[in-house]
Amino acid sequence: MRDAVELEWAGIPTACVVHTEMNGSARAIARISGHEDYEFLSVGYPHIPTAIWTPDEVQHIADMITPQIRALLLKQVPPA
Repeated sequence: MRDAVELEWAGIPTACVVHTEMNGSARAIARISGHEDYEFLSVGYPHIPTAIWTPDEVQHIADMITPQIRALLLKQVPPA
C-alpha cells in the first residue's frame, strides 16, 4: 500500500492488491498517508495470505482481478 501511495503522489495511477488478511493494515497506511479513500482490491481465501501460490492459482487470481484493476486505473486517470 505504501508503494501505491508513493506512486500516486508522483502522479502515477496505481491499483493496489492485498490479501483480505491485510485489509486493516492497508487501510491504516492509506489513512496515515492522507489517502483515506484510496480504493484497493483484496484477494481472499482459498488463497493463503503468504502468497505462496501455484502457477494455476496465480493465473486464476490474475483472471479474476484484471477487470477490477483496469477499472481502478482508468477511474484514476484525469480527464483529457
